[in-house]
Amino acid sequence: MHHKWIFRWIASLSILILLWLLAGLLMLPRPLFNDPYATVIYSNNNRLLGARIALDGQWRFPAGDTIPAKFKQAVLLFEDRHFYEHPGFNPVSIYHALVANLKAGKVVRGGSTVTQQVIRLSRKGKSRTLPEKITEVTQAVALELNASKEEILQYFTDHAPMGGNIVGVEAAAWRYFGHPATSLSWAEAATLAVLPNAPSLINPGKNRPLLLAKRNRLLDALQHEGILDSLTAIASKLEPLPDKPYPLPNVAPHLVDYCLNHFRGQRMTTHIDLRLQEQVNRLVEEHHKQLSGNNIHNAAVLVVSVPDNQVVAYVGNTAESEDGNHQNSVDVIRAKRSTGSILKPLLYAGMQEAGMLLPNTLVADIPSYYNNYHPTNFDDHYSGSVAASEALSRSLNVPAIFMLRDFGEGNFLRLLKITGITSFDKSADHYGLSMILGGGEASLWELTGMYAGMARTVLDYDHLYGKYTGNEYDEPILFVEEAAPVQREPLTEEVPLHAASIWLTYQSLKQVNRPGSEAGWEQFASSQNIAWKTGTSFGFRDAWAIGTTADYVVGVWVGNADGEGRTGLTGTASASPIMFEVFQQLETTNKFYPPYDELVSIAVCRQSGHRAGLYCPDTDTIQIYEKGLESSVCPYHQRIFTDSLHAVRLSLVCATIGEMVPYDCFVLPPIQEWYYKKGHPLYHGLPPWKPGCSPESETDLMKFIYPIPGASILLPRDGDGTQQQLVLQISHREPESEVFWHLDNEFVGVTKSIHQLSVVPKPGNHTMTVVDASGATASVNFSISER
Repeated sequence: MHHKWIFRWIASLSILILLWLLAGLLMLPRPLFNDPYATVIYSNNNRLLGARIALDGQWRFPAGDTIPAKFKQAVLLFEDRHFYEHPGFNPVSIYHALVANLKAGKVVRGGSTVTQQVIRLSRKGKSRTLPEKITEVTQAVALELNASKEEILQYFTDHAPMGGNIVGVEAAAWRYFGHPATSLSWAEAATLAVLPNAPSLINPGKNRPLLLAKRNRLLDALQHEGILDSLTAIASKLEPLPDKPYPLPNVAPHLVDYCLNHFRGQRMTTHIDLRLQEQVNRLVEEHHKQLSGNNIHNAAVLVVSVPDNQVVAYVGNTAESEDGNHQNSVDVIRAKRSTGSILKPLLYAGMQEAGMLLPNTLVADIPSYYNNYHPTNFDDHYSGSVAASEALSRSLNVPAIFMLRDFGEGNFLRLLKITGITSFDKSADHYGLSMILGGGEASLWELTGMYAGMARTVLDYDHLYGKYTGNEYDEPILFVEEAAPVQREPLTEEVPLHAASIWLTYQSLKQVNRPGSEAGWEQFASSQNIAWKTGTSFGFRDAWAIGTTADYVVGVWVGNADGEGRTGLTGTASASPIMFEVFQQLETTNKFYPPYDELVSIAVCRQSGHRAGLYCPDTDTIQIYEKGLESSVCPYHQRIFTDSLHAVRLSLVCATIGEMVPYDCFVLPPIQEWYYKKGHPLYHGLPPWKPGCSPESETDLMKFIYPIPGASILLPRDGDGTQQQLVLQISHREPESEVFWHLDNEFVGVTKSIHQLSVVPKPGNHTMTVVDASGATASVNFSISER
């Protein structure tokens, strides 16, 4: 009978304990802490780049995954020596605390374990009543059943009050000591270990001696336990207590703000190289001081590692100005800005990809008019005809327009989108030909990513033995937490641009001259092997420079965030010096190798850059992308017949076959020829006809340069009301010929050598007809408007 009573008592007690534990588990909040956290950003070596305070105004860093070793030993010795033995509460400690408090008549000693303190923190420090104490113990036991000892100690490390609005060891280490918790000294670890017990001691004033005494007693205890030797303990006691809190690092403020908007309350680890980030910050500020003299107040730099597509430096703008009037807080890296000429390399590569262009194919560089659009080169000069590679390296606008017209606006817009430029979100008709000269907007983020994708295409081709991953144009990777791109299997041969097209483009971009007058820059550029391009938007509002090596792509934007233009704000003068100085901070180990399997060798015409035709006398053998075999044969060389000195042309009208000597002549279209020969004194074009030899009809002898057919022209008036003159101009293959001008069938003048004529037509529609001495004619229709 007695045994049955004992059994029932044990069973009942067991049931009560189980019910108590079940109640504790049910009462345990999930998650245990629901506090807002600060937004915290780290570099690739776990150094703090910056942080933004939590929504409740507390510096509470997001939960970590490691406990600083020194802090762990110090806090367990100070708070809970038997942490790894008790089930959540320590009856012995509770008993000793109860006896001590009863004798003193007040609370002089606590008996709470670390686990209980975690529960108290999660319950927001409710009053210490007996029911609350029972709840605290109940939930502490439940927490022990629900989490490991290390997890419980991590809770305490992350949420312990550290004085003022500072919560957790990591935030306290940065605020009080200016470095991460993993770098705490023994004195610093002991200081933080005693603070949760009395966080107000950190405040300046009479409490400081109490804090110092508590810290030193803990250091003595650590020595007594054999954790510290005597020398370390003595040295640690000599360390001063922290003074006023340190400001948190703010090395990448615009990136931190980006994270605040997209990852609020999270700890994000980036691929940023802290050393490089600080160096680029310094460079940007040095140039900012110079640029501000011209009222240019903003700049941004983005550096992407090509092999792994990781962002290693992110400077979103210049430092905040004293007056705060220059929008320095704007993250220009993400802002859409007019692209200027920065997209020209993509067009150059795209046309080679399509087999429409060879590296040095001649492209027209003459005045051109497209509806109401009249593009000009930056210097307002024209070359007549220029090699495509030279047009790219000199960033000529008019040849780019002719190239885009041939390539097609729609094709180029599609190429932009598949290479990562998504900000061009309207139709090709909306942008028209101006899209190659800044008629659309893109961000430094997208543009640098596009250039990095092109570079990675060339690298992948080499590393993957003639294949590609298909991920070349993925967005640059900022955070370690971002998922790595899924490797597509099998590897592909299809990419927006093949390695050969890009590699050939780089050969042209490497010919660009560095700005400024620094001696020896040519050697620097060649040693770095930088392929680079600049761009300047209309009105001098945006200056771009993007450079590429096999290791890095550096993108730079300079300007005013409010869109104010400034004379002298160009990509060459303002942005490229920053880009080159950033490259000086980078170590380069890789190089681009020619993608030989995609290249073929062919003979090209030395003068036109086209595939050599039957009548091309001088040829060069060059490497081209294999699609270039589909490009056109040289259209500029033609076989004519002359006298033995090649001085005059002959025909069967005036000479016998025996007198006619074959001569292969390089002949440009008339308007191109008119501009081309100004810069090419050895260009001769077609010899004149021997008198009496000209055939009855010959096309392209004369061409109107201005006006163009169908032009609508507004002639302004001078201050006295006199209408200004209209200057008409033609090109003639035989400039010395006399040309007779007729406006609406009325003779108005004659020209020789320089074929320009000034007239003052009345408002309305007109026809100008020119006739030369041989009877060749040309006409153009135009209209004059009063307003």
